[in-house]
Order: sequence, then structure tokens, then C-alpha cells
Amino acid sequence: MGDDVVYNETRLFRPPLATIDQSDRTLFAQCGVTDVDAVREIVIQPGTGLVITARQGNLRSLYQSARHLVETGYPRPLLLDANRYGGNCRVPAAAPFSRDWLSRQRDLGLLVLTDSGYVEDGDIVGLTRILSRAAKLGDVVALLPLHLSWFTVPQARRTLLRLVRTFAAPVAIVIEHPRDPIGVRGTVDGLFELIECEVPVMLLRCDVSALGALCCGAVAAAVGTRAALRHLYPRYRPSVRRRPSPPMPSVVVPRCLSYKRLSVVARTKRRHPGTDIWRCVCPTCDGSDLDWIFHRPEHVRERLAFQHSLGALIELRHELTGPDLRQDRLSWRSRCASAAYWRREVGWESLAALDRWQEAIGSPPSDDLPSRQHRPGRTIPPQRGSGDRRAEG
Repeated sequence: MGDDVVYNETRLFRPPLATIDQSDRTLFAQCGVTDVDAVREIVIQPGTGLVITARQGNLRSLYQSARHLVETGYPRPLLLDANRYGGNCRVPAAAPFSRDWLSRQRDLGLLVLTDSGYVEDGDIVGLTRILSRAAKLGDVVALLPLHLSWFTVPQARRTLLRLVRTFAAPVAIVIEHPRDPIGVRGTVDGLFELIECEVPVMLLRCDVSALGALCCGAVAAAVGTRAALRHLYPRYRPSVRRRPSPPMPSVVVPRCLSYKRLSVVARTKRRHPGTDIWRCVCPTCDGSDLDWIFHRPEHVRERLAFQHSLGALIELRHELTGPDLRQDRLSWRSRCASAAYWRREVGWESLAALDRWQEAIGSPPSDDLPSRQHRPGRTIPPQRGSGDRRAEG
């Protein structure tokens, strides 16, 4: 009862409600409640924001954290994710939205994200209900946690596009996959077509490909601070009593546009010490080589890893996004080609997502962009497999 009294009193001082138009290709950091303080100090620059994801069923701490951010003047866009779509006990897509969930976001003046359930393969009824309810409310973003088939199966993709166009509500996409949904053929093409529906599109729970989504026209994208928030994991077998222990923290290697475990970064640097991909100028690293985090005490590695990764991705966001969306797409394609080159140089396996982005964007006509003089050892060729393969000196 006491909580209800406080909650009702604070509704009298409701701030103006945020709108989707205020997200101008914003790069969000997506984290859990326990990481908010460590993440907040990184995502304070223009063009950044914060998504707080609840542990399933635990909304009290989520509300408290969001209210604290608002009352202490956090200046960037803030989203709340109820995460009813995750885990083995996920809610189905047809489940109704919680009025309390929607009202609390409105009372805080936030952009309102629905607490949608998971959209199974072929669940057209559930998908329709999410979009129709969001359209009827009129001031919300429809969260769509989707099975991968909605992008990779042509008929399912056509249905998704048709329904999104019909109801015309802004959407926030979460894609299920055990590793990287962007690396599956068809996902990027489906994302492109969704963005071209002229409905605002966000991509949540993503990795470095969040930058690709922004360069290709998404109004916002969120990168997870921890591996569990960089995509939606499928259900795991009930016979497995507990999930495997989390791996060693991963860090973004900016020149490779990819996350790598700290131990792999340290080991690869020992084999290729002269390769100029290790030094990082993000605020956390401040010019140090990336393996410095590996040598820090174990209890601080995770925090330092995601603080570095967020800082590096924010710098890339500033470099890659500008007023010309077409040029941004080509810049992203060129970066993906360069990243594939550098991964080969240090002996890392190819990354399917880098190929998928290049294939979807395509090569520019030769007369659209001026040719660049190739300087071996300094300039990375724009196409995979062409030019000099020597690393920067």
C-alpha cells in the first residue's frame, strides 16, 4: 500500500513524455540493474543512451534504478526492458501488456517500450496482437522479440513486413539465436527491408552490428554490456540443471569490428606484437594496448571490458554516422571489409556478420566514389581478398 501511495503522488509531477523522434541514430548501452552505475558514466555523450533490462520477474529494482536516473538528471535517452520474452519461462506474444508497466514509464517521461512476449516461429496471431495493441495505444514502441525465421524465411519475412506497414507503430527488434543472428544469411536483408518500411526501427540486444544498423537507417540500436545481452538466447533444455559458467569477459577490438575474449586478445598479441590493432584511445584504455585489462584483477575485468567496449563503439558511432545515410552505408561496408582483412592478418576465423553486411550493402558503382591510392602497409583495400595483406606497421 505504501508503495502505491508514493507512486500515485509522483504521477502529479509527470515530465513530458519522450518520443521516438528524439532518437536520432542513438547508440544505446543495454545492461542489467547492477551495471547501471558503471555504464552511466560512459553513455553521457550526445548520440548515446541507456537500456536497462530486468531480470525476469524482478521489476521493483528496475523501477527504482530508472527513477534514480531521472531524478539525478541523467541527460540521455533511457529505455526500460521488462524482458518477459527471455528465459525458459518466457511469456507468449499473445499475452496482454501490463498497464502498470506502461504507466510507470509514462510517469517517468520515458519513451514507452511494451512488455511484449516472445514471437515464436509462425506465430502470426501473437505478432498481430503486439502490433495492433501498440498502434491502438499510439504512444508506445512495439517490442518484437522474434524467432530468427521471421527474417530468414521469405514468406515469414513478407508477413512481418506487411504487418509492420499495416499497423505503422514504431518497433524495437530483438532476434533470437544461440550465437549471432546477424551472421545468418537473410537477417541483414530482412533488417534492411524493415527499415525501408518507413516505420521507426530500433535494434536491441545486439553486438558491434548495432553500428551497422545505425549506418543503414535504424533510429537507434543497443549493444549489450555482457554476452547475455548481445542477443536473445533460445530456451535451454530443462534437463540441464544449470547453464554453463560465463566465459572470460570479451572486449571489442575496434579495427576488427568484433568482440574477442580477453585471453584470446592477449595470446594473439603475443604472436603478432607489431600489428597495429591493439592500441586503444577510448577513455578507459587511454592509449594502452587492449591486453592491459587481462592483467587486471579478475573482479574488475568485466567492468573494465564493457567500459572499454562501450567507449570504443561510441567513438566508431561518431566516425561512421553523418548527414548522408547513403555514404554512411558505404563507410560501414568499407569498415567491414577492413575488419575482415585484419582478422585474417592475425589468424582469426572469418566472421559471417562482416560478410553479410557487405553482401547486403553491395559495391558502389565505380563513378560514385573517388578512387583512393593504395599504400601498402597503410591503407586497407575496400574489397575482401584484394590488395596487400601486410599489417600496418
